[in-house]
Amino acid sequence: MSWYAAHVVLYHEFREGPQEEFSVMENVYLIHAATDEEAFARAEKRGRSDCVEDDESLTVDGRPSRLVFGGVRKLISCATDTETLEDGVEATYSFLVVSGRQQLDSLIKGEPVPVLYEE
Repeated sequence: MSWYAAHVVLYHEFREGPQEEFSVMENVYLIHAATDEEAFARAEKRGRSDCVEDDESLTVDGRPSRLVFGGVRKLISCATDTETLEDGVEATYSFLVVSGRQQLDSLIKGEPVPVLYEE
């Protein structure tokens, strides 16, 4: 059995009317599975379980919404040689491109900046 980091995309969708922007969440779940296929299926099941389709009180910007499962964006095998996760194990990673040192510094500080998200 291996450990995987599953990147699952959920998004808010308005129940009625047009929508130009989508609030998107990328949740990363740790999955313990025997194969890539099993890990993917378990990640999909986990992501779908987080959806909120029938809660009439859910709103985004004051508009009735639902939280929708978008998909499993990527599945990464965690860098571990053991069955047990340990302190310091690389669980996941992302590649980003920013324009210039100022945006890099802002990103490092946790400030919002435009990025190119590369796979």
